Amino acid sequence: MVNFPVLIRLDIRGYGLFPGSEAAGAGLQVEFKPGLTLVIGANGLGKSTLVSIIYRVLSGPFDIPGVTGQVNLGNAALDATELNRAERAIFAQRVSDGAKNAIARLAFKLGADVVVVERRLSNLTLTAFEVNGAALDVREEVFQAEIARIVGLWSFGDWILLLRHVMFYFEDRRALVWDASAQRQILRFLFLPVATAKKWTEDARGILELDSRMRNLRAATTREERALAASESKTQSGKDVKQSLDELERDQKPDEERRDRLSDSFAGLEARRQGARLRVLQAEQEREARFREMERAKLMSIGSRFPSLSETGRYILSQLLTDQMCLACGTVVPCVAAQYTSRIDHKMCVVCGTDLSAAGVGLPATPAADEQVETATAGLASIDRELDDSRGILDEAKRDYDAHLAEIRLLNAKIAKRSSEIEDLVKRLPPAEAELHRQRTELAGMRSRVGVLRAELGVKRQVFSTFMEEARREMAKQSEGVKRAFDQFAEGFTLEMCRLVWSSRKDALGQTGELIEFPAFDVEMTGSDFQTAVRRTGPEQVSESQREFIDLAFRMSLMSACGTDGVGSLIIDAPESSLDAVFVSRATNVLSRFAETVGSENRLMVTSNLIEGQLLPGLLKSARTAADKRSRVVDLFSVAIPTAAVTKLRSEYEGLLAKLFSDAEVGT
Repeated sequence: MVNFPVLIRLDIRGYGLFPGSEAAGAGLQVEFKPGLTLVIGANGLGKSTLVSIIYRVLSGPFDIPGVTGQVNLGNAALDATELNRAERAIFAQRVSDGAKNAIARLAFKLGADVVVVERRLSNLTLTAFEVNGAALDVREEVFQAEIARIVGLWSFGDWILLLRHVMFYFEDRRALVWDASAQRQILRFLFLPVATAKKWTEDARGILELDSRMRNLRAATTREERALAASESKTQSGKDVKQSLDELERDQKPDEERRDRLSDSFAGLEARRQGARLRVLQAEQEREARFREMERAKLMSIGSRFPSLSETGRYILSQLLTDQMCLACGTVVPCVAAQYTSRIDHKMCVVCGTDLSAAGVGLPATPAADEQVETATAGLASIDRELDDSRGILDEAKRDYDAHLAEIRLLNAKIAKRSSEIEDLVKRLPPAEAELHRQRTELAGMRSRVGVLRAELGVKRQVFSTFMEEARREMAKQSEGVKRAFDQFAEGFTLEMCRLVWSSRKDALGQTGELIEFPAFDVEMTGSDFQTAVRRTGPEQVSESQREFIDLAFRMSLMSACGTDGVGSLIIDAPESSLDAVFVSRATNVLSRFAETVGSENRLMVTSNLIEGQLLPGLLKSARTAADKRSRVVDLFSVAIPTAAVTKLRSEYEGLLAKLFSDAEVGT
């Protein structure tokens, strides 16, 4: 489980955008009670700035480059990178004094721990860091390591991903439920243990770095090939020797290319051979276990069918069946053991061979013991067939492997012999030709290095693909919890049936190589043209209202299923722009379901312009008590610097605010 932040209190002091008021006091203070906190304002009063301050207190002067764009996060470096000076001054640029004395202090819970973080708004410098009342070092590296440890993540980069893609619902957000590359990274640290999530990231990063090196070297090789071709066209001397040299090099190139192709596929053949060998070993172990099981069943059959035998007689028969050796004379007699085994199989007396299946002959039949023998024998026959199949697959893999290896060795011998002949001819070239050949040799070395890197990359991808198979199985176990939570949150918002489906997406890791399967959730919905649920592969396949709140329900589901005690904080900036009037009441229900569940410690912060309609009254109506409603509203009209529009139209805004509280009190 991951410890999602649960907000407690925010204090902003000395910041010109939020001077405060006589009634509310200096600055801006927000108490985050369980449930809803509604921030009301107008354009220019600082709603988005307030959300950004909370984010920057938590993330500090660090972010992941490209995390808000359309970059494929599966191939992106996810290290937290320090912001430049201008980016660190984002809040200073919004006020006339450069925020030189401005401080933001945020208290929040992470699981059982209470954390307090304070930063300067002029440059995001960390000025205080406390955990459970104990002051810690205010260096950023200490803060990042401690936050990652308490949350249950292996890196601060994953903390930033959690903030941006789960906790904060920014205007420049990704549609997480439809963004497979972002999902891949979020599910990695939510579903997997810290060590496994770390290995995933480090192994993927190793592949991406190697892929980049290989492509850069390949591009350099192409440039050298062009330069060599241009130089060769200018050289006319040493024609006879050059002709022989050209012929040899012309023959050399296809052999080298063939060898490179074989080398590229060699890693896959080796993996296939090793996999087949492992399957044979597993089948052999299983066969041994089932053989022993059959022996035990036959011994039990003897004991149950011939209870009057003495212990000595029983022991002698048992030894003949298991070790094929006569204890009386010490002779190894496999034919006698086979004969006894056959008598058991055919329900005959082991000692004299009398048919015991006929009624009234011998001792009472023991069907239970017989059934055990038959079951064990059938099981042994089944694993024998599987073992034969496995050995056939292994033999085929070995033949392919040996054939490739033999051809590579033959090509290496031909290439080495031809290289020796080429070297002799080079010595006879005039100086200009010798220089050209030096270039050719260097180019050959570069080609060879590209081949080596390609082969190494193939091995790493094969290993990572195997790792991903196990990771997907582990993650699938937790997917059901997310799907159940999604059903609860999304219920009632859309008239159509909407559900999450655990799936996988094939994607490239780097710009070369085969695609790898990564885990993901997909959305299935019914619609006017579809009576049964159809997979919606992109946000453009649903309405704007559905798009926003399906994605919100997905984030809520992740918190509920993957967070400690299923709690967390969700901060939504200006959702009203995405809703049509029909969906307002449904959206209110979805948000209230997350915020106002009895006994829940969830925090929901929503910022909105003071607008008419039912969204804001509906949210306030859902507050847990009637007396609680006003305390859940952060009124930026009273604590923020007013814009010209607010100053001129204040009476109208005050009227709308009064109407909001009046509408919210209906039925209470």
